[in-house]
Amino acid sequence: MSKTRHGKIRTLSARFSRGHRIDWHSHSWSQLLYATEGVLTVESRSACWIVPTHRGIWVPAGTEHSLKMHGRVFLQTVYLERHHARTADLTCSAFEIPRLMHELIVHVCDLGIVSGDTKENRTLIQFFTDQLERLNPFPLVIPMPQDERARRLAERIVDAPGSAESLADLSGESGASLRTMQRIFTEEVGVPLSRWRNQVKMFAAIQLLANGRSVTNIAFDLGFESVSAFVCSFRHYFGDSPGQYRSKQCLSNAQP
Repeated sequence: MSKTRHGKIRTLSARFSRGHRIDWHSHSWSQLLYATEGVLTVESRSACWIVPTHRGIWVPAGTEHSLKMHGRVFLQTVYLERHHARTADLTCSAFEIPRLMHELIVHVCDLGIVSGDTKENRTLIQFFTDQLERLNPFPLVIPMPQDERARRLAERIVDAPGSAESLADLSGESGASLRTMQRIFTEEVGVPLSRWRNQVKMFAAIQLLANGRSVTNIAFDLGFESVSAFVCSFRHYFGDSPGQYRSKQCLSNAQP
């Protein structure tokens, strides 16, 4: 077997069109998913993450997951061996990607494979994993129910957060009554179904803000009766108005 296939780090860079999906799968290597353009939805069996531009998500080896692209996405993925000691304790999580880590990801993706067969490469691998351990969590995670009927309902809401269909209709179409779904969500997710749906809308708003949509359009796209109702709900979840949030993200992304 060639030295190339013994690499300690492998990478993949690819562009995807709006709405592209990568179905359920897992890898024998752990991976850091990072979109320098566009927004990702990454789903595991227990949770769903909304990952805007310049955020990343760590997916440990063996974790089943699926991906959906929002807008055109340029995805850079860094794979590390399953048993790498520095990353063994990391769980599936979303992270802020600071400028230094951004440059490291771009660099190793340009290299393609970092094999650890030279002192320079071993130093690069160590520095990369050091920085990986220092990443700050980015808490845009949506817990997902395990019950099959509730899971179908949850996936429908995530796929179409602005749907005008009532929870009663969506529940019935997913295989159970609204009352049953409410009980399942409270027991398995820990929040009422209506609050969970609103949380999904808030995270969808992050996607739309990242794609340049206006606050007014986002409010009505997500089914709010007024812009002020949307702004109030957004501020409740994130502590800032949508405009303030977008300004802060633009400032953060522009920092050298």
